[in-house]
Amino acid sequence: MVQIRRRTGGTEGSAGLGRRIGGEIETVGVAPVPESQRTQTSWKIFIVWLMASASATTPLIGALLFQYGLTYMIAAIVVSWLIAFIPAGLTSEMGRQVPLNTLVVARKTYGWDGSLLFSILFTVVNFGWFGLNTQIGAEILAAITHSSVYMWDVIVGGVQIILVLFGMKWLERFYRYTALLLVAAYLALAFYLVTHYTLHYPGQTAPMNWGMALTTVLTFSVLGWIYSLATTTRFAVPWEKTKGRAKIPYFLAPSVGIMLAVLVFGVLGAYSQSATGDWNIALLGAHISGWGFVAALGAALAVIHTNAMNLYPSTASLLVAINNVHKPTRWEQPLATIGLGILGTALAIWGILNHVETLITDAGDITTPFIFVILVDWLYVQRRRTPATAFFDPPRTLHERVVPTAIVAVAVGFALGFWGDEFLPSFFYNVLPLPVVAGVVSAILYGLAATFWHPPHAVPRETLSAEL
Repeated sequence: MVQIRRRTGGTEGSAGLGRRIGGEIETVGVAPVPESQRTQTSWKIFIVWLMASASATTPLIGALLFQYGLTYMIAAIVVSWLIAFIPAGLTSEMGRQVPLNTLVVARKTYGWDGSLLFSILFTVVNFGWFGLNTQIGAEILAAITHSSVYMWDVIVGGVQIILVLFGMKWLERFYRYTALLLVAAYLALAFYLVTHYTLHYPGQTAPMNWGMALTTVLTFSVLGWIYSLATTTRFAVPWEKTKGRAKIPYFLAPSVGIMLAVLVFGVLGAYSQSATGDWNIALLGAHISGWGFVAALGAALAVIHTNAMNLYPSTASLLVAINNVHKPTRWEQPLATIGLGILGTALAIWGILNHVETLITDAGDITTPFIFVILVDWLYVQRRRTPATAFFDPPRTLHERVVPTAIVAVAVGFALGFWGDEFLPSFFYNVLPLPVVAGVVSAILYGLAATFWHPPHAVPRETLSAEL
């Protein structure tokens, strides 16, 4: 009888542990985030985006802008933040105002069918970056530790899948609790660089091209992440619970976190490029006796921090696409995460994604027009008044299925961003960042169209007049 009790107790304990672990897996899917889960503060949002942007490849910005010198590189990063912090803040706050995935909000802006097309596109883009960055991270870690790339593909891919399975709650905790480890690892690498190499202030060797420099920084940082901001801040403290100046830290947290990482890692990359001829400061770990583990740990965290934020939005986009054609189920999100994660890791191992990297990069040019049009729609057309439940009302008319003006505005913006340097005056790409020009043009076109032809989801003017 004693043995039976022990076995029963062990079974119950294992079952209880399994239930607790299973209960922590994120299953919210495309639904509005419950009030009880909306607990992230502005500080936590800042840490999430600081760590997500502190990639093992972020020092590359120091090499890409190396010819302009360190002074101009820093200036370009600061100016990029001044350009991007308003659209980034508005997108981030949209997630606190209506706790939904960005592509669910897009159902009103572009219609259900339009949102479906963008959902599929962004699933592929983020999934592609997940696989590519997994491979890049594995190659860096293999070089540092003198071990198998394939082994690191599996390790890095597996850790990222597990993290994303547990969702934003545990992703935020992982970022917060490992932030000091990442900082310590890169401080050790910087110390080695300072003590073993002769450092010279990286000077300018080519005329400054502001358009090219700003485009490089913006696409490498805020514009590369802007689509995902609301997808994460839907777990933040609700907008209506913060008053007055308390909203400012929430507004600034994502863009400041992203750009601070770009600034610090960009400086490290520039000095590494100057001293060693290679921007990748993490590779110094291969030459550090006894410190290789520290460098490997830092590089591993940098890879995982960033790439988990590629898999998470990819899963969210896929769920929106699936939900457009059938009712969601509880375990759809974890199954989608596992499927995308395993497939992305496998494709990275096979090297297939390397052949479509240009396609993935080019598809990303649609992000800025896509977000800028959504912001105009949310602020000017919907007036931030659409309740979260309304985004799940099935379409009843053709206009609710497709909003042509929004889709055409994005198409025009994409064409400008992709081919604009072939026909626009040089001012628009040698002085200004062309992707932002494209986004602004898309926003203006949609705003004008919405003024003269009200989309079906527009707030009636009589409602606004009555409120005033």
